Amino acid sequence: MNKSPLLAVFITLVSADVVAQEDFFESSMHSAGLSVGIIDHRYTGDADIAGGISYQGPAFGLSYTGPQLRATGLFTRFDDKHTLINLSGIGWLLPSFTLKRLNNTILAVPIGALAAWLRTSGDDDIAPLGTQAILLGAGGVLEHQIGSRTGIKLRAMPLAGFTSTELTDALGLSWAADAEARLEVNEIFSSMGLTISYIFRYQVWNVNGSRVLSSVVDEAYDYTSAIHMISVELNF
Repeated sequence: MNKSPLLAVFITLVSADVVAQEDFFESSMHSAGLSVGIIDHRYTGDADIAGGISYQGPAFGLSYTGPQLRATGLFTRFDDKHTLINLSGIGWLLPSFTLKRLNNTILAVPIGALAAWLRTSGDDDIAPLGTQAILLGAGGVLEHQIGSRTGIKLRAMPLAGFTSTELTDALGLSWAADAEARLEVNEIFSSMGLTISYIFRYQVWNVNGSRVLSSVVDEAYDYTSAIHMISVELNF
């Protein structure tokens, strides 16, 4: 797996988002803004072989949310020589299965996909680590309309799939748990609204080594990452 399948999945998510329609929050179907995250990125492989980079601390970036897509990008530089970039898009490939609809509340089961890219590097690194993952999963969504302009949405989803790195020629397995809580208020600034969201994701990047040298580097590119993120977005 390389960047082409990752890009294809992301384009699919964007296309689904463009044609999607929501039952709630029709006037605030899209939002974009700033994000602040706390990242706990830990290297779990064989440090004697890879000397992997770990980081625990803040990161800053941008976010976009549509009817069926959430895209985020976080960046940080630490120790005056290392950088960490985390890009992801999670979306719903199929319409949600609505389990229950009662007045202003919807309970549904979305089927979704996650396309993620993680890059860690240092100023002296000859080959920075770039890792990508494509995961599929299903979870639950609770939507509730509080008033004519305000609504909340809770979403949680476990996902599993494949991951790879630009430094090897073999696939590995990855899994993640993604959760989100959103508060949306429409028409605060004329026709524009405001969204405040909290996002949590825990992801295991279990990247295998080369098929030729698997006995040497099979655990050289293994990581776990936990992200707590607050996003403030304008609805349009």
